[in-house]
Amino acid sequence: MQNAERCMELLELAPGWLNGEAVPPTRELLELMGAWLDEHQPQDLEQPRLFPTPEGGVEAEWRIGRLDLSIEFDPSSGLAEWHQLDLDSGAVVEQQAPLQDARGLRGLGIKLQQVLDSSYPSSEPEEAAE
Repeated sequence: MQNAERCMELLELAPGWLNGEAVPPTRELLELMGAWLDEHQPQDLEQPRLFPTPEGGVEAEWRIGRLDLSIEFDPSSGLAEWHQLDLDSGAVVEQQAPLQDARGLRGLGIKLQQVLDSSYPSSEPEEAAE
């Protein structure tokens, strides 16, 4: 299933879905996040877990080896927020991009691709240089 389709499943959440108070994500946010994931998350790799947030956002989470990575698309702050924790060293990397900044979101996507590429090396043998 494509990430955009997985995101759209969250449209089924009703207002007050968490203790009568949480806001469901909007169609616009889900379309943005789904398109972003489809562009930057290879389908052949482990897909992120998607969780709605009480404020109407969505968080994508990955566990990549000893690395915990999450990206929250938060409409209340207007940001996509990257949070990366190395479980061995305790090192934390955080980065933000405005949801309306296509260039900033692309930068986060490239960063995601780099993390995934380094964690899931290609299984195809490299061709010898001639």
